[in-house]
Amino acid sequence: MRRLKLINAISEAIIPILGVLFFEWGIYFILLFYFIDLIVSEAFIYLKVDKIIAFQRIKFPFKIRYGRLIFNTLLMCVLILLAHIALYFIVPSINFYQEFVDFINYVEVGIPIPQGYILLPLVILGNFQQYKVGFIKTNSYKFLSWKNVVYSRRKALLIGMIGGMIAITFAFFLTIPASIYIFLIITVKFYIDAYMT
Repeated sequence: MRRLKLINAISEAIIPILGVLFFEWGIYFILLFYFIDLIVSEAFIYLKVDKIIAFQRIKFPFKIRYGRLIFNTLLMCVLILLAHIALYFIVPSINFYQEFVDFINYVEVGIPIPQGYILLPLVILGNFQQYKVGFIKTNSYKFLSWKNVVYSRRKALLIGMIGGMIAITFAFFLTIPASIYIFLIITVKFYIDAYMT
């Protein structure tokens, strides 16, 4: 299980590193890639909690189970907002709408289809594979606590939010190259994927 998580974390770190080194991906490009993964993985947390509760036959009112999940989803939205605020201070001239359109319409060399049409299905497939291999096939749903799944995710989101607030503070007072922020984003994401989720 730990080995699988480490392999997944490494693969998710390699993609943006290659993007920066060979395809001139910028900081927002990488963040958008991570936002898609963040949103999709949030949906799979709901599936994991439902599977655990159904198998273990836990009786909880709807508001207790989903209230905690919805709170996590709200934290995810705050994290995305903080990242946008930080980026506004890091790159004051950024046009978020145009950057998003460029991201969706980006075409890799040798692949004539814009990545917006293939990236989301690939991210969903990757998360589904992690769900099947790392959660279902390992029988994790039989013994994991649904609260631990929720709170582990919440802890990861809070770390991301703290990182966003630190980035806002640094960007407001200091001029730091975007490459430093990219390195820190990839490092924190790797740590969360490998050791927290």
